[in-house]
Parts: sequence; structure tokens; C-alpha cells
Amino acid sequence: MNDELFGSLTIKYHVKDNQAVILSCTGTSGYIKLPDRIDDIPVTEVGPYSFSSPESLSVKNHEEDIKEYHYQGLDAPFTTMELLYGKKVKEIFLPDGISRIDEYAFYNCTELETIHLGYGTIDFGNGAFMNCDNLKNLHFRTLPETNTGLFGFLRELQGELVVSFEKGGRRAEFIFPEYFEESVENTPARVFHYLIHGAGYRYRQCLKAGILDIPEYDALFSAPEIQTEEDTALSIALCRLRHPYELSDVYRLKYISFLKKHGKLTIKRYLQDNDAKGFIALRKDGILTDDLMDYAIKKAIKYKQPECIGILLNLQEEASSKKHDRFEL
Repeated sequence: MNDELFGSLTIKYHVKDNQAVILSCTGTSGYIKLPDRIDDIPVTEVGPYSFSSPESLSVKNHEEDIKEYHYQGLDAPFTTMELLYGKKVKEIFLPDGISRIDEYAFYNCTELETIHLGYGTIDFGNGAFMNCDNLKNLHFRTLPETNTGLFGFLRELQGELVVSFEKGGRRAEFIFPEYFEESVENTPARVFHYLIHGAGYRYRQCLKAGILDIPEYDALFSAPEIQTEEDTALSIALCRLRHPYELSDVYRLKYISFLKKHGKLTIKRYLQDNDAKGFIALRKDGILTDDLMDYAIKKAIKYKQPECIGILLNLQEEASSKKHDRFEL
């Protein structure tokens, strides 16, 4: 997270069992970084309704023992301090010590897109992220085999989530597709049928004791409900090949096989992402074939991606040179 995004911040909190509980934040930016410690007291909890209402219920309930902490950030000209709640919250950086996010803490934060977290399990209160429909990215400052709050987030959020782990120069990234639940009434029988739509529910079952089981995650890719959702399957395959953390050869070949079957869709996705260097990997894995090269170059020209055009032309020239050398032999 870019420190230049952080503005000045005033945090209201109270102390419970020698630990700081966040009650509300006032600041100049919707990009919020909560400190690890306040006055040498660890920050461990985000209180109820802290970022969900103009006047936090937590503040009302602790008026007598409220404390304040001020951080002077990099403020753009003419910015003013305002209470940060609801649509004003864009991105938040939680400290490693956070162990609880209370009920409705981020309720109606409809513009919240990204949360940065550390290691350690997190307890969630009811509706902690209710109506946070734009929350799509979780970044953990640790590796997948570590205990984190991932289980709680996957239980709270039904939309697609991109979850990344990074520490010590190693990075892993996983996509959890969306799903939704539906109750259908059978009126004559006076019963309701409970239905689950989308692949996301099964992917959310790939955690053992709160830790992601990576082989089980990869094994799900062959399930019919994943294969029929081409766009979702494409995203998962590309994500795992770009960040092949603990990816076995067996599942790597399955992901590559899928991309080969959907070569044109794969090329379009790389162009949409402007991932020029990714074409080198596609060529190496036999996905970007000679037959698809002309198609890729034409699409790159159409999308006006000069870096992609350059790399594709170089790859085409290398292929022509190899053919010429074979002909001379």
C-alpha cells in the first residue's frame, strides 16, 4: 500500500484489558492505515459500527473513557478532516495484532475495495462487512500456511475475492469465485428448496483449521461447475500460473490444458491486463502457438498496446528464425 495515499488521521479509541479498541476515525483520506500500537498499547479490535455510521455507537457507549490519537500524514492541498465512514472508506490497512472485527464495523462501506492484513486469526461480529459489495481484494502480509482471518472473510463475503499472500519475497495469489444462495418454494408441497449457485461455495470449503489447503483448491478446477463458467475458470487458471505457489506439475498441466483450449480468450485477457511479459510465458508453455500469433498481434494493434505489440513481434521473429534454421539444416 502506497504511503503517499495516507492522509492525516485522528483515531478515537478506548482501552479494554490493556488493548486498544478502535471506535472511529476522522481524516483527510479514505485510505486508512491503523497503527500497530497507540501509546505503546497494542491495537487488537475494530469496535462495533466504527466505520459504518456518522456517529459511531461505540463512541456513544464509551464517551467517558474515549482517548484520541493523531497521525500527521501527507495531505493534498485544500483537504479537510472529516469522519470516515460508509462510502468515504476506500482502502484500509489493519495491523498484525487485530484479533476481532466487531458487529457492523464496516456495514455499508460500499466503496471499500481492498483490505491489508497481517497474520493471526480474527473473530468477526455479525454483519461486520454487510453490504461491502465492492470489497474484492485481501492482501495478507504472510504466507498461506499461516493462520489468518481468511476463513471469516470467506464466510462473510459471497462475491469474488482475490486473495494474495506475500512475505520474504514469496507471493501467492488465489481467486475465490462468487456464489449466491436461493430459496425456492414448492407451493403444493409447502416446502422450500435451498439452492446454491456458482462455484464459490465449494472453493470456500478448501480451508482446514482456517488454513488454505492448496492441493484441494487446485483439484476443484476439474469440477463441472467450474469448467462451465469459462470466464471464472480462465481467471483462476491465469492466476495460479502467474503465481504458482506450491503448484504441483499435475495441476499446472491441467491449467495449461484449459488455456490451450481457450487460446483466444486467454490472449484477450492478457491484452486487457496489458500483460506484455505474460506472452513470453504463454509462448513457453505452448499456449501462444504459431497459429494464434497473427491473431494476437492484430488484437494488440486494435487495443493499442505498443508494449504487447513489440513483444509479440519479437516472439514471431524468433519463431520464423528457428524455422529458417531448421530449413537450412
